[in-house]
Amino acid sequence: MSAPNIRQQLHQYVDQGDEKLLKLLYALAKEYNSDKDVDFTSDDIQHFEARSASRLREESKTYTVKEARDAITGSENNL
Repeated sequence: MSAPNIRQQLHQYVDQGDEKLLKLLYALAKEYNSDKDVDFTSDDIQHFEARSASRLREESKTYTVKEARDAITGSENNL
């Protein structure tokens, strides 16, 4: 699909979209056009590596897709 066709289709989605879709598209466009570059500090990287190592040693808790979905949606099977 060409850029003009995509633009036209997006305009239709926006014109017909509910508030949830509009907020989603707005957040996506705002982040995409943001000038800030994300640079991780050495502390951030050390933290990520420690979490990864913990996960590989099976010391940290993981969740199934259903458990994560339940926690996110607030279902009665919350973690």
